[in-house]
Amino acid sequence: MNPGRWISSFLRAVRWHRRGLAVIAASCALVFALAALSPGSGPTRSVVVSARPLAAGVVIGADDVALAELPAQVVPDSAVTDPSQVVGQVLAVPRPSGATLLGEDIVTSSLVSTADGLSLVPFRISDEGIASILAVGDLISVVALGPEGQPVPVVNHVRIAALPTPQASGSFSGSSSGGALIIVAAEADQASTLAAASASYDLSIILEAP
Repeated sequence: MNPGRWISSFLRAVRWHRRGLAVIAASCALVFALAALSPGSGPTRSVVVSARPLAAGVVIGADDVALAELPAQVVPDSAVTDPSQVVGQVLAVPRPSGATLLGEDIVTSSLVSTADGLSLVPFRISDEGIASILAVGDLISVVALGPEGQPVPVVNHVRIAALPTPQASGSFSGSSSGGALIIVAAEADQASTLAAASASYDLSIILEAP
């Protein structure tokens, strides 16, 4: 046999077997990875997950969440484990379907620091178009509209804690008043001023730079 032809045949055989071994190795790695995440491979924890995509500001209903079993090693410490902890609460951040809900995802007093004297204050603005460009965490100033439409400062530098959707805002506020509902975290004096202004004036907001 021609030595050159024999060497070429040998190298082709090595390359073919190398590809086959690589495929087998990759398949084994996938099997091992799936086995590691399999509920039967170790201890699991029951956690609350979103049953559908949920928008920030929605009031969570019983049909919006479900229980799922996840490997204990991948469950965050702040994961919610009881649906009653979140049903009826306002979601602070958007969550895709199947996402594990965390304690910090919910708008409660835990989102604001009592040490800093912060409170959650809801108010409405008439221009729902402005509300549509806002996001949880945005820094805003609130102004009242004077008799001639001129802006009058109410509070400055407050951060948005939640933006309830039109479907959810009536349930959250207990009212079906028009306008977009915004919930901010404010200091005690700001909270009182804003609450009083929202009962007497039409309000608008100024979006501040981060």
